[in-house]
Amino acid sequence: MAVKGTERRAGRVAVVVNPRSANGRTGKRWPAMGAPLREAVGAYTLLLTEAPGHATELVRQALREGHDRIISVGGDGTHNEVVNGFFEDESLINPDASLAIVPAGTGSDLARTLRLPWGVDALPYVVDGRYTRADVGRVRYTTPDGEQDVRYFINIADFGAGGEVVKRVNRTSKFFGGFLSFLWGSVSTLVSYENPEIQIEIDGVELGGRINNVMVANGQYYGGGMHVAPHARLDSRAFDVYVIGDVGKTEAVVNLPKLYRGRLLRKPDKVRYFRASRVLADSSQEVLLNLDGEQPGRLPATIQLLPSVLNVVTG
Repeated sequence: MAVKGTERRAGRVAVVVNPRSANGRTGKRWPAMGAPLREAVGAYTLLLTEAPGHATELVRQALREGHDRIISVGGDGTHNEVVNGFFEDESLINPDASLAIVPAGTGSDLARTLRLPWGVDALPYVVDGRYTRADVGRVRYTTPDGEQDVRYFINIADFGAGGEVVKRVNRTSKFFGGFLSFLWGSVSTLVSYENPEIQIEIDGVELGGRINNVMVANGQYYGGGMHVAPHARLDSRAFDVYVIGDVGKTEAVVNLPKLYRGRLLRKPDKVRYFRASRVLADSSQEVLLNLDGEQPGRLPATIQLLPSVLNVVTG
């Protein structure tokens, strides 16, 4: 990932901590992390999340109050909520504000793309202040109640089997960690999943038919370490889009290792690849969305790239 800046960014710092991430382990580890973080960045405002969606509210309030450095401590779901907090009424609250993450969750897939170590080992990178001007995805989608809503993602969105996997995994405790939780979720979903009919438009190219999954990648990893999009970059100004066609249940499970190893393009008869900035999708069936490990709703949806909008600290 190309580094766009190297100066330490001064300003008011807010630290958002999700004590429930990593099955509650982040809350137990936070006392040992808080002191070295204060030594690393100086004074900061501590914001503890209390419920799903709370991180988004906390970040918006912090940015309105003049904080311009947000540090997210938790897993990919926490980081997704924090990214959403940078936006209000579909605009950035402060275009000059920056985001840093301290990976402390189950999956830590965004950290893999950013090349950041886990936990307190990430603090030197937070202090160093190197950053990239990252792209962000904006999704207009359908909520479970049938309403239209907007949400943002920084890592990976997908719909189809991937949405079902996340729904299944998020109902568990993830006690065994991200890798095993998502492996179980993937296998248990694929052995029973019926590929729906989906209509898709990717930068004007129309596709349709029975489709297993569509991945719209801004980052490289998801699902607790699946290296699904090895060529994706947060600052590339384009999504890497993979359309997995009408694969059968056995074939989907047998080829799951290719998903983990970034070898989807070795199945050109079943997988189509695009570089794109806009994806529209609809279906007469219920097709679930996954946004950075969260499952907010279903198709129809429009996924739009917002190029170079967010300062993100990198490893």
